[in-house]
Amino acid sequence: MPIRPEGAVVRATTLLDPVLGFGCLFAAVAVLRRSPSAPRALSAVAVATLLFRVPPLWSLGADGLPGAGAGARGWALITAGVALVGSVSLLIVAAAGRSGAARGEGRLRRAPAVGAALLLVGAGLVLVAWQVCSVRELGWSAYWGSVVGDGDAHRALLQPPVNWSLLSLTLLSLVSAAGAARRAPAVQPLGLLTASLLLAHGAAALAAAQRAGLIGHFGALAPRTQLDLVTASFAALAGLVVLLALARPAAGADASRGPVGGQLPPGYAPPPPPSDLPPNW
Repeated sequence: MPIRPEGAVVRATTLLDPVLGFGCLFAAVAVLRRSPSAPRALSAVAVATLLFRVPPLWSLGADGLPGAGAGARGWALITAGVALVGSVSLLIVAAAGRSGAARGEGRLRRAPAVGAALLLVGAGLVLVAWQVCSVRELGWSAYWGSVVGDGDAHRALLQPPVNWSLLSLTLLSLVSAAGAARRAPAVQPLGLLTASLLLAHGAAALAAAQRAGLIGHFGALAPRTQLDLVTASFAALAGLVVLLALARPAAGADASRGPVGGQLPPGYAPPPPPSDLPPNW
């Protein structure tokens, strides 16, 4: 979403914002349907929003944002503040709902959960490796500046600094991988949201590379650029596969709803007819 303070074009949002918006929408649907996963969905959206909306609290006050006037920064700061207050409120509501939620839900299916855990761990480790490379190349002082944002360290008003986003995505990936490895149903909404963020991150990087004409000349690129494109492709593919894997219901979810279509559960037989019939029958 572009805005025009003082005649300049400044982008206010990125692909991160519609992903978080869809997460809020699905959480609202879960709440309206009174789904047992509603508290977990609210918690996942709230945690992700907190991670990605904290940096604007200090970065929007910087004077190095190119083309951003005081009015544009003020509205963006209000937006980030409202999002943070809403996230804290959602965490409180989710905690209250979780205390009264029914327990005994089935665990995640083994094969999809293990596959999702492996892909999420792989994505997290790849992102960690890139952070280590950034520290070695930039030095700790410059790297820390790219994490907290030094004026023009990001391109949009509500966009977190690049390395802050990557560190947050790394944290979400590893936490989701740990929950998926345990086949815990509580991690399903967070895993789905993390997979969506991975998919969006990889797709955005690949789209930018395509616009720059890099993909068509992959063999002529520098090794660092080739690794960037491979990482983006892996992130997008891993996000898509994890989405499909974790979208399946838990193993005991269908059984807890009772028999469907008039079918009797296994091991159940109807009562036998009475042995003594009434007269004239």
